[in-house]
Amino acid sequence: MFGQVDPEALAQQAAIERPGNKGMTTAPTKALQASFASIERDNIKLRQELDKSVSKDLDPDQVLPSLIQDRMDWNENDPEFQQLLSSIEAYGQKLPILVRPHPELKGSYQLAYGARRNRACKVLGRQVRAYVEDLTDEQLVIAQGVENNERKNLSFIEQALYAQALAGAGYSRKVIAECVGVGNETIISKMTAIIAQIPLEIFQLIGPAPKIGRTRWEALGEFIGAGENKDTILYSVKNLSDKMDWQRADSNKRFDLALRIAENADQPKAARLKALKAPLTSGPRTFGSIEKSYASVKITINAKSEPAFAKFMSEKMSALINEFEDQERVMKKMRF
Repeated sequence: MFGQVDPEALAQQAAIERPGNKGMTTAPTKALQASFASIERDNIKLRQELDKSVSKDLDPDQVLPSLIQDRMDWNENDPEFQQLLSSIEAYGQKLPILVRPHPELKGSYQLAYGARRNRACKVLGRQVRAYVEDLTDEQLVIAQGVENNERKNLSFIEQALYAQALAGAGYSRKVIAECVGVGNETIISKMTAIIAQIPLEIFQLIGPAPKIGRTRWEALGEFIGAGENKDTILYSVKNLSDKMDWQRADSNKRFDLALRIAENADQPKAARLKALKAPLTSGPRTFGSIEKSYASVKITINAKSEPAFAKFMSEKMSALINEFEDQERVMKKMRF
């Protein structure tokens, strides 16, 4: 995608901006596969234009924020930003940012991606290397989303907040799916449902929580969603945020602390979420049971009364895993 750069230095700098992998992949629907076709062509065209582009140096103060905020607030004391700062200071900026001429402010530019690189160059008192392209609003947010997906540097909840912001700005479901890197409308619906259940201030207090996936955020949303405990939980989390344990904790640990508060606020609901157990039956036969909680799913097969089924399931497990991995590979291709 980028020409005339040192591959090793590029890889090193890119790694700094990649906190962790996302644990969310699903098989795309046929409808979304079809709707992605035009977006795919636009992305290829933009990539081809960037391949031919020559970057130029800009004053970081001329670069203004993107249309849609794609990540939660961060500051210059963030360890990953400090690593990026050190890398650019030592090796230079190897990855140009992408901007467009600002549609309203002459002489300024609007960011598509590269906010941290732009901030790092500003802190270091140097100009920022940038590709300047004429982009529509839709092209800008798609370029922003595709860049995030390739770097895998947004947590699940940042993706969900980003999807909600795009929906609020009036973008279509197919554009949102492309920006967020999800090929299944159901996942997008689940993302927006979580955002609707949990007060925005709790997201802001916890932070991006890169190790926390959809299932655990759904559990927190279930505790809060009924409405009767929102004020109590928010009050408790705000009080906890003043404590030293909270301030020393990273955002993953802060999520754990907030979830514990939510559990304590509604013990009966917590008990239900911790152990939702149902039998696996067919007519008069009981083959076993399935037990779900926010942290795990446990399937128990009754090998004593149904030995043939137990053998059947054990033999099929590898095939099921292979089928799941095939679906993952299909989804990755859709992200291109």
